[in-house]
Amino acid sequence: MNSTIINNQNIQEIALQYLDDGVFMFDKDRKIVLFNPACEQIVGYSQEEITKNDYICLDIFKCHSSDGNCLEMCPGLDLFEEKRTKIAREYLIKTKEDKQKRVITNYSIIKDENDKVEYVVGVIRDITEEKMFNDELVRSKTLSTLGQYSNELAHEIKNPLNAINIQMSLLEREIAKHDLGTGKELADVVKVVKEEISRLNKLAKDCLTFSKSGDLDRTEEEIGEILEQLLSLINPHADLNGVNIYLTMTGSCPPILVDKDKIKQAFMNIILNAIEAMIDGGDIAINVSKKDCYLNISIKDTGPGIPDEQHDKIFGLFYSTKSGGTGVGLAVTKNIIHAHGGNIRFEKLVEGAEFIIELPLS
Repeated sequence: MNSTIINNQNIQEIALQYLDDGVFMFDKDRKIVLFNPACEQIVGYSQEEITKNDYICLDIFKCHSSDGNCLEMCPGLDLFEEKRTKIAREYLIKTKEDKQKRVITNYSIIKDENDKVEYVVGVIRDITEEKMFNDELVRSKTLSTLGQYSNELAHEIKNPLNAINIQMSLLEREIAKHDLGTGKELADVVKVVKEEISRLNKLAKDCLTFSKSGDLDRTEEEIGEILEQLLSLINPHADLNGVNIYLTMTGSCPPILVDKDKIKQAFMNIILNAIEAMIDGGDIAINVSKKDCYLNISIKDTGPGIPDEQHDKIFGLFYSTKSGGTGVGLAVTKNIIHAHGGNIRFEKLVEGAEFIIELPLS
């Protein structure tokens, strides 16, 4: 920056223009009197819009807590009471485009010549991506630990369960041989025990599947062909449930390196969940397209959708809303996609839900 610019402009104003952190200033009425370009970038409003529409800070930031409750009382307003001179808060805001961001804001005061607080200055930093990275790091470490534990637990459980199942089968045979007065009651007890053993065996098997879902054996594959093979297996089941499945390929989709069996399992978990959710039948639309440096696989259904209270839980290990479900399927799916360097998310639709999988091209 040359000396001419410095001579023609206040150095502090230049610094505000080039800061990465947002800086804004408001008075006791919450009227914004300063809003630097970084603030404009974070929230999507320009200084000109704010001045023209006489917006206050609540109109701009729409601060709210993680549970969605609006923060009617701005943390910075406390500083006008002069109980403290600085304060820092982390909270959620909504941008002009109604996009949610997590920010951390440090507030401090500016006094007038009478030593009274005239303005509060906020320095705001967007920590959305940093927060997502940290949450994902914790999740990855947790899943790694759970994977090791699940593997050991499954092996420890399977052998005793098999032994118990064999003994139950022998007992069942003995009951059938002898004409006992309590034979039917005993047979019913044995049946219930065997059903519970079968359920625990399924859980142990799912735990083993989860523990190995991150181990990949990659080959170059066409995602469209994998889905066609999978649908040839699933379609009879879908037909019985009154569900139609449509597969479309948009544009040219190159082959990518994937573990064929694992990625097929990931797709199958989502599709089967959709079929089971549509108890009165419906449609599933699968679309594969190339976007930038990844393949986009969209799986939409016309079912009842996913309730808001379940949005943060559906990929959690052992979380299930289905009767007899182990809650491992979607956790396995997410683990497989992440092991491929991809991403999976879902969107709430007016009717049904959409799962979106992104797999890197290289």
